[in-house]
Amino acid sequence: MLPELNRKALQQACTREDLIKKTAAQIIKDFAEFGFDVHFSGSVENFYDELFGQMKKHLEAILSEHYTRFLSFLYRIDVTENQVAHYQNEMKDASYEEALTELIIHRELKKVMIREYFKAKNPSTENDFGLLDT
Repeated sequence: MLPELNRKALQQACTREDLIKKTAAQIIKDFAEFGFDVHFSGSVENFYDELFGQMKKHLEAILSEHYTRFLSFLYRIDVTENQVAHYQNEMKDASYEEALTELIIHRELKKVMIREYFKAKNPSTENDFGLLDT
C-alpha cells in the first residue's frame, strides 16, 4: 500500500530532514528547467519559508509574462488547475500564487515520498527511482 499523501501526512513528512533536503533538490531541479534559480541553504528549520518566497516570485513572473510557458511548467511539476483551485479554496486568505506555491511544495514532497516508498519496497530498483530523474 502506498504511503498516505494527505495534507497531514505531508506536514509530518516535513519533519524528516532527509525528505526536506530531497524535496528542496527536486524543487531546485524542476524550477531550473524553466530558467528559475532557487537556492536552499540546507537549513531544514527554514526550508519552507526559504523556498516559498523564491518560488512565489518566479511563479508571479511566469504567470504575468508567459501563460503558455506557465502551463508547460504546471505540466512538468504534475499540477493541474483544478488542484490549484482546490488549494485556493482550502487557503481562503491566500492569493492564487500562494496557493500554487504551497501545492507545488506538497507535490514535490509527494514525488520524493513515493520514490522513497518504492525504493524501500524493492532496494534493487534504487537506480530506477533516482532523486533527480523526474
